[in-house]
Amino acid sequence: MSNPQPTRAEIYERISQSSKQEVILEEMQRLGFWAKDSGQPQLAEELIRREGELQRELSELHKQLAVRRDPERALREMRKQRMKDARDKREVTKRAQAQQRYEKALAWHDKRATHVGYLGPGVSASLQDADEPIAQSDKKPKRARDRAVPDLTRLAVNGLPALTSAAQLAQSMGVSVAELRFLSFHREVARSHHYHSFTLPKKTGGERLISAPMPRLKRAQYWVLDNVLAKMPAHDAAHGFLAGRSIISNAKPHAGQDVVINLDVKDFFPSIAFGRIKGVFRQLGYGEKIATVFALLCSENRAQVWQVDGEKLFVGGKARERVLPQGAPTSPMLTNLLCRRMDRRLQGLAAQLGFVYTRYADDLTFSASGEAAHDNVGRLLGRVRWILRDEGFTPHPDKERVMRKGRRQEVTGLVVNGDTPSVSRETRRRLRAALHRASQPGAAAKPAHWEGHAAQPSQLLGLATFVHQIDARQGKPLLASAQQLMRNPIDRANDALLAASRADRATTTNAGDFRRLSAAGHPPVRADGKTWWQPAEPSAPVLEKTDQQRREDRKAARQSAQPQPQLQLQPQTGGNANGTARTSQSGNRQQNASQTAPQSDPPKERGTRNMMVYWAQIAITFFLGSILHNRLITIFAMVAVIALYYMRKQRWDVFMGILVVATLLGYLVRGVG
Repeated sequence: MSNPQPTRAEIYERISQSSKQEVILEEMQRLGFWAKDSGQPQLAEELIRREGELQRELSELHKQLAVRRDPERALREMRKQRMKDARDKREVTKRAQAQQRYEKALAWHDKRATHVGYLGPGVSASLQDADEPIAQSDKKPKRARDRAVPDLTRLAVNGLPALTSAAQLAQSMGVSVAELRFLSFHREVARSHHYHSFTLPKKTGGERLISAPMPRLKRAQYWVLDNVLAKMPAHDAAHGFLAGRSIISNAKPHAGQDVVINLDVKDFFPSIAFGRIKGVFRQLGYGEKIATVFALLCSENRAQVWQVDGEKLFVGGKARERVLPQGAPTSPMLTNLLCRRMDRRLQGLAAQLGFVYTRYADDLTFSASGEAAHDNVGRLLGRVRWILRDEGFTPHPDKERVMRKGRRQEVTGLVVNGDTPSVSRETRRRLRAALHRASQPGAAAKPAHWEGHAAQPSQLLGLATFVHQIDARQGKPLLASAQQLMRNPIDRANDALLAASRADRATTTNAGDFRRLSAAGHPPVRADGKTWWQPAEPSAPVLEKTDQQRREDRKAARQSAQPQPQLQLQPQTGGNANGTARTSQSGNRQQNASQTAPQSDPPKERGTRNMMVYWAQIAITFFLGSILHNRLITIFAMVAVIALYYMRKQRWDVFMGILVVATLLGYLVRGVG
């Protein structure tokens, strides 16, 4: 692309700085009329360039001489030079500072792709790397520095993945660092929430709050559960949420005892706060950074929903107020690991006083026979309450029961008065009555009920199977009756539809596949075949321009937007080279100047023209006032003309409007007077 067409003012400036002949020569070379640096150097060209150099040197000497002759002008020139140097220095400083900001922003942009440095207020202090400089690091205790780094030896002994950075954790989970930051970020006020909360009725009355994680967070929690938490052994007294253990294994040690004591922990899951969850992962051997991320993934910020200007907002609490959600897959195993020390203390207390101890989630059960059952019950209860409070829990006063052998003894819903646990007689009778009602011919009009709701045959079959699992002798006739209900044509059709639905889900995805893929670090397949939503990557930083750079860009854009001249002349050949140059310069100068000159006029001509317009408008206003015999019109119009002259808005359409307004004002003022 050719150079932009110079304006007339720029050509005048170039002529004043060098010579007219040199400018003409440069323009001829730019437009293609004079071959630049081709062939042997010609005398005319050398003379013209030498003349231009001498003219510039002479102009510079004239300027210096004029300055030396006039002291005031010399001071003004010095002041101008100082101001120019100061502006140049400020411009250099601004550009250097903008470059530093850009490099810093670019470094942070590259770092945040593999680094998690901030996850919200109250939790980000421990997210710095151990080798990063920390303020007043010399005064930092050695023990605090040791807590910031992971214990790789302990991790290797426990068989846990050695994770030292957020990038390693995200790669192991199969997610990006941006998604890991999104899932673990703590906000006191947010537009979205990672949990779906609902309530379920309790058997003893009241409601239980369930916080079910959204699929994206649930996927990360499954990874933490299967790769970290499930690899750690729980205490032998714990029977809840563990493979190979159930309410049956929890009740068997207490069968046939003289006394059975049940205690319950009040608000078991919500009483476990963020700091205790983080402490579990620190005890496993992870550093502060990874333990903080794990604790954020496995905890919930209890939030209330508010509608503000039509927008739903979730308003929660501070980071220290995050709790363990009841409904997350990681919560049960976290409670088992968190309560290992409490289980050891209660196990030791029970063995010391002659009792047997088991725990199923928040249900604590003690049992004993002989002298311990008669003499140590009160002592045991007092010490158990003290240990629970010391461990940060609160005993539920309404759920503390001491059951002697003369009454029905229950442990996690099972009767343990005999040698083996069993379902209560009342429950078996109600189930037998429901099965009998469901087997009657009018069962469709009057269905069987269970727990106050209409019971389906599949539900009754599940209850009968549960009784058969606890005690095969008691559950065999109930199971046979329940299976008989499933043999009618309608239920067989429902079973066929259910089997077809299961087959369809097996071809796409199911809960088992979701957990298996999540634990392996692979994204689960959605049922609709679509990919999972990913957080948008932040845009790369842009170098900030200074005001001077923006002005230069605008000037270059204006020059490039000007149309290029359409030249019809061709270079002349033959003859004497010097004569050709002289002829081209003299013959084509007028035509090139007329084609290359822009529409704007020099400042001197423009000022003369403005002055002529000014005096013409003054004369018109004078004649208008004289013709209409109203001097007020002349005064109003002259004031407006003078104002337009200094405002550089000497347009004739505006002037005509001023005349109309001045005429109206003149007659209006005269009429009022």
